[in-house]
Amino acid sequence: MNELEQKLAELNKRYGADLGDRVEGLEGFLSEYVSSGSKIALEKLYKGAHALAGSAKTFGFADVSVVAKKLELSARESDDAEILFVRLSELKKLISS
Repeated sequence: MNELEQKLAELNKRYGADLGDRVEGLEGFLSEYVSSGSKIALEKLYKGAHALAGSAKTFGFADVSVVAKKLELSARESDDAEILFVRLSELKKLISS
């Protein structure tokens, strides 16, 4: 493995290690939305899921990207907290396995 490949592998490893924190952030936005009805929190959830969907694919976590995209679309198309919790739970389950 050359130096560039080693650096990329290290970045991927760090990204994977940070996935839990990223999902916790999304969970915080959803909790804020549920407790306050804040459309700003819902928008933050949407943007966070969008960013996760894109970055996860870039770093080789295609399965995380697919589920994050579902959460993103749900946050954009619906304000139903139950649906959003289901999508977030799918994401949490995936990264914990």
